[in-house]
Amino acid sequence: MVKKEELDGKRYRITITKGDYSASILTQGAILNKFTLEGKNAVLGFDDWKAYVNAPSYMGQVVGPVANRIEGASFSMDGCDYVLEKNNGENNLHSGSRNYGNENFEIVGSSDDSVTLALLSPESAGFPGNHEVLVTYFLTEDGILTIDYQVRSDKKCPVSITNHTYFNLNGGGDIRSHKIKIDSSSYVDVKDDLIPTDVKESKGSDFDFTSFKEIGERRNGAYDHCFILNDEGKVVVESGDRRLTMRTTMPSVQLYTGEFLSSDFSAYDNIPVGPFMGFCLESEYYPNFVNRKDFLGSYLVPGVTWKSTTSYALEKIV
Repeated sequence: MVKKEELDGKRYRITITKGDYSASILTQGAILNKFTLEGKNAVLGFDDWKAYVNAPSYMGQVVGPVANRIEGASFSMDGCDYVLEKNNGENNLHSGSRNYGNENFEIVGSSDDSVTLALLSPESAGFPGNHEVLVTYFLTEDGILTIDYQVRSDKKCPVSITNHTYFNLNGGGDIRSHKIKIDSSSYVDVKDDLIPTDVKESKGSDFDFTSFKEIGERRNGAYDHCFILNDEGKVVVESGDRRLTMRTTMPSVQLYTGEFLSSDFSAYDNIPVGPFMGFCLESEYYPNFVNRKDFLGSYLVPGVTWKSTTSYALEKIV
């Protein structure tokens, strides 16, 4: 069942309900607003869509055309130099003002288990091309929420689209007691400004999540790092009687544990938001691939539709 709720005449909340599960999506930013099992919400968010615009956290947004950081807010492509906005020190983060998540999408399709949102993103902020973006959310009766992304452009442009939802399987509180397992043998090390340096083997390090570890067991739980996924491409997180499993067609995932979440905002039920209140699993190409020929990335090509799929399965641990 799909329910459409008007928020302000231009923006809508679409709620998909299947059995014990429901997912609410806002047209603003194609934001994942809620994801519930038996009424218990597994994501941070706000009742008022305007709070998403004011909160500096990309909460729930579909981020593009390029998620994560670009060093020096610039890159070269086919002999041309492109200058971007510096919105994260000297670097560009999440595409600056071009970010798809800043815009209001249109509803262009729905069924009893899905909704498709569309955005025309005009060339701006240094990223070439006019982009036609389609985002489809699907929800199954067994709690698998799948996000399909499709993008077309009239110019070549780097692309690495993700969803920036902050998960909290307890519905609130510190997430550092959550246990996480990542199907990954290597990660991308970074400098102090979180710009990548090189790929390192994770075995025996603080970045080894090949078996379940509490998020807060090492590094005080502070992670904002890209993990290169093995063939299975799976991340599993557990807390209490809830389990979240992420699978993706993308080659890596950014684990961000919310160290810099602002305490100036309150989530549902007036729960204060603050550091380590949520974790993100951002499927992506390697950060800063536009400036690193040795890093895996991708580009929009005129006449070719770029696609990716990421799913989040929520279940009760018996």
